[in-house]
Amino acid sequence: MTGLLKKLLILIVILAMQPAFSHHVELPEGMTQARATWLWGHHSIPGDITISGTPYWYVYPHTDVNAIINPVWSDVAVKHIKPGVKTPAVLVLHGCSGLSYGDREYRRYFINSGYAVFEPNSFARPGREPCTEDTWDESYKMRVEELEQALIEIRKLAWVNQDQLFLMGISEGGAVAAGWNKNEFAGHIILEASCWAQQGRIPSAPLNTPVLAAIGEKDRWGKGASCNTKTHARGSNSIVVKDAPHGISDRPEVGKAVDDFMKAVTGS
Repeated sequence: MTGLLKKLLILIVILAMQPAFSHHVELPEGMTQARATWLWGHHSIPGDITISGTPYWYVYPHTDVNAIINPVWSDVAVKHIKPGVKTPAVLVLHGCSGLSYGDREYRRYFINSGYAVFEPNSFARPGREPCTEDTWDESYKMRVEELEQALIEIRKLAWVNQDQLFLMGISEGGAVAAGWNKNEFAGHIILEASCWAQQGRIPSAPLNTPVLAAIGEKDRWGKGASCNTKTHARGSNSIVVKDAPHGISDRPEVGKAVDDFMKAVTGS
């Protein structure tokens, strides 16, 4: 194995033994915290567009802060992608507890359906702590900044179909997706968030943007009240998962709702 490959964890790498939060002591000189969340994210490429026909996952350990840019993961990825192809993609914003290192259901669904998945890691910020009521405003601003940085990075990727880029937010990330009001995505998916900060619980997405919202009936924060998507574009839907708690991103009925939504939006 080459020195480069030793630095990169490629081809479905799961860091099962690492804790949910892994803080950096420092970042390479000149790197912003927002860009660090992109570089240290979990990113996956579907087998549909790779030369080998197999999917690739790019996950970096938090051990050598300089290795992250020598080279950046996307420079490695492009060497495995067929020339001239484009893939639909999903930008996923994780919740307060950070990225899961396991094989989450939504990741399997998106990969199997031919979508690239980009998951920035908010806990790549040095000293980043889980959100609380006292730190919510600060956390929200950071997550918006991370979304904006991810968009800058995704727009650089020639192999992404920019017209079929979706936004999905989970819990804290769902609140950020609920408040996103720009015409940047083909559709928004809001999970485990109730749009409590929006008037009438109506997501801030432009009315021509389809929105799917889902929440658990027994969600202790949302109290079973899902976002109101009735005024949004065709394909929009809002569901309450019966008897479900806060965590629903891996529930099969949520997977089906996401599947139906993506097909309705893309016409596939």
